[in-house]
Amino acid sequence: MFLVAMTLAVLAAVGVYALAAASNEVRTSGNERQNTQTHYLAQYGILGAAHEMVSAKAQFYLGLMLSTPDNPCVALPGITPTTGSAVTRACRRLGSAELGQPWSGAITVPYAGTNAYQSGVVPGSFGPIPISGDFFVELTEPTQAQAPARYATDLHFCFIEMTATSNGITQPVITGQPTGVYANEGIEVQRARIVAGPVQCPR
Repeated sequence: MFLVAMTLAVLAAVGVYALAAASNEVRTSGNERQNTQTHYLAQYGILGAAHEMVSAKAQFYLGLMLSTPDNPCVALPGITPTTGSAVTRACRRLGSAELGQPWSGAITVPYAGTNAYQSGVVPGSFGPIPISGDFFVELTEPTQAQAPARYATDLHFCFIEMTATSNGITQPVITGQPTGVYANEGIEVQRARIVAGPVQCPR
């Protein structure tokens, strides 16, 4: 009887361990999936900003960065409206809606169901689970850049180099609870230096 009881106890312990390991594996794979989605959202922001920085838009955004900088700017911690020069404070925040205006179709398609893997509901951009995702880009640190090769330098136009900081954000949606309370919020930041122009040279 003692041997039978000990055998059952060992088997029960093995079963509990297997259940815990399987649960951790599922949770880890879900976190890895969300991490990948957040990564591509941040990358989407960088690509969108690079696509947006054509000549006329670069001149427009440069003017906004210098005349009416967005504050506070996440990419410039500690910078206030009175800190340093206009170039130091220069910041323009571009949301996904603003960057997506010239693109055809929605940037992301939300999942229409209220529960994960709901029957008959088509998966959204983030799969068959309720999750929201977004990104925004901040343009900072505008500096004059060298003209590309073979570009005439006597036209009184310049090129501008600026830092694009893209923030990708994902938040699982739990029915009946505020977003992100019982799930992890994914945040990833990517940076790139973008050369745009030609723009009018500073006088």
